[in-house]
Amino acid sequence: MNTEDYPDTNRRALLLGAGILGAGAAGAGLWQARRHGLWERLLNPFAADHFDLPALAGLTDASGAPIPGFSSAGIAGQAVYVNAFASWCPTCREEHPALMEFARSGVKIYGVASLDEPAKTLAFLREQGNPFFKVGVDRKGYLFRALGARGVPAHFVFAPAPKLAFAAQGPMDYAQLRERIAPLLAVPKA
Repeated sequence: MNTEDYPDTNRRALLLGAGILGAGAAGAGLWQARRHGLWERLLNPFAADHFDLPALAGLTDASGAPIPGFSSAGIAGQAVYVNAFASWCPTCREEHPALMEFARSGVKIYGVASLDEPAKTLAFLREQGNPFFKVGVDRKGYLFRALGARGVPAHFVFAPAPKLAFAAQGPMDYAQLRERIAPLLAVPKA
């Protein structure tokens, strides 16, 4: 077979090869985007001024009343401390006693159960105690990602909401919570 007799053969082979390489590159790019959570960041339905977190079903306060979730509209204009956590997170478990103490000092903590199964979150809070004034479920982690964090635990202070006045990632002990969070909420130091 002489390629001069079929001039389109080389062009077709070249186009086919380029198509295969392009599809492979696109597939690798999609895999990397999924691996690094880029889709969740790019297509995130939440923002500091637009989110609505449903309540954790079955979670009640001491009187037996259901603890509600919360939304951006419900905290608008207020100074609010939000803690994103998960029951499976070792550093969240390590931080939990400090959050309990911080809540006992009079701070209202809004909890965001992130990247967790609601049943596991409920079991965790029943076992370890609930420091949260309100708890919203965010199974896909949209809120903490929208606020710039990459994992849990994450801490945010809106002062006033929706203005983000503080953001930090990683566990905090009680002294750090009093030093870094309390002043932003206008909580007197003990």
